[in-house]
Parts: sequence; structure tokens; C-alpha cells
Amino acid sequence: MYNLTTDEAVFTVIDLETTGFVPERDYIIEIAAIKFQGHLEIDRFWQLVRPDIDFIPPYITELTGITNAMVIDQPKIEDVLPDFIRFIQDTILVAHNVKFDLSFLNYNARLYLGKTIKNPSICTDNLARRILPEIDSKSLEHVAYHLNIPYRQKHRAMSDAEVTMKVFEKMLQFLEDYNVNRVIDIIKLSEGKRINYREKRRKYV
Repeated sequence: MYNLTTDEAVFTVIDLETTGFVPERDYIIEIAAIKFQGHLEIDRFWQLVRPDIDFIPPYITELTGITNAMVIDQPKIEDVLPDFIRFIQDTILVAHNVKFDLSFLNYNARLYLGKTIKNPSICTDNLARRILPEIDSKSLEHVAYHLNIPYRQKHRAMSDAEVTMKVFEKMLQFLEDYNVNRVIDIIKLSEGKRINYREKRRKYV
């Protein structure tokens, strides 16, 4: 996967909604993922998740719009993870602050499945810090605004995944102008490593 071009690789953009920031004491309440190759969407995965707590904290409901009534009859994370892991198999994961999403996914994968997710991953938050230094805030909302991407429903997993995918596609277009189009180089950039940019290609009209 690492040596593929960005047109050849299959990416899966992921996003979670959770009851907090700490995997050991907080819970996933929504998972969304969009799989695509080139400029073509392949498939989607979406699921609300019932957490192992009696009530979703009110401030989380206020932030996300996800209520206790919405998740009461939904499957638990241990029942969702096997299908989700099959969905992302052999793809490169993309997320805004991917470490956050993977921390929750891997904590639960270790707990219930005895394994962790090994997919390569790319963080659009980190990429924004490398290629969009002129933006003060690198939040998904601010990056989307800077790139003229509509963002109508914040803090819902599928909406956030859709916006992240559009952000990532624009980033790939930007990097393509500098002949940066290999998965390994995109990953290196997102990890803060140096790569050799080639001269920007001239566009003829």
C-alpha cells in the first residue's frame, strides 16, 4: 500500500463521536467511514453505538445531538467492531486528528477482540499544519472554511467524515501540483517528516 499512488490506493475516512476524550473511561457512541479510490466513493459504514453507561452526558448530547433514546436499542461496540474492521481492511485510514480515533478503536479492539488495527493512517490535522501554515486554527471547521468546503452539521460522525474526505481530496490536489503523489510521502508529511518537494508543475491554460 505504501508505494501506491494516491489514485491507486484505497482510502477510508473515519470519524467517531464519543462521550469524552479518554478511551479507558469514555465510550464510542457513533462510527462513520467512507471508502474511496481516486475520486470515486466505493462504500459507506455508519452505526450508532450503545455505550456502557446509563446516560450520555448532557453536554455531549448538546454538542452532537445524539440522545439516550437514539442509542438505547443500538448494538454495543463489541458487536460493531468486527464489521467495521472488515470494512476498513486493506485500506489507508484518514481522519482529522487520527490519533484520537485510533486510540478509541484500538482500546476497544484490544479489549474485545484481542488485537489492534494495523492499517496505515494519515492525519489531515497534521497535514494542514504542514501545507496550510497560514491558517491560525487547524480545526476541521477552520480548514474546511479556508478551502471553501460547506460544513453544515458539525459533531456528527458521517457529516464530519464527509467534510474530512473533501478536505483530504483538496490536500491531495495541492500536493499533486508538487509531484507528491505517493502514499508513503503523504504519510511522512502527516507524521511531520521531511520529504523532497519537486518544483511545482506549471499549469497551462
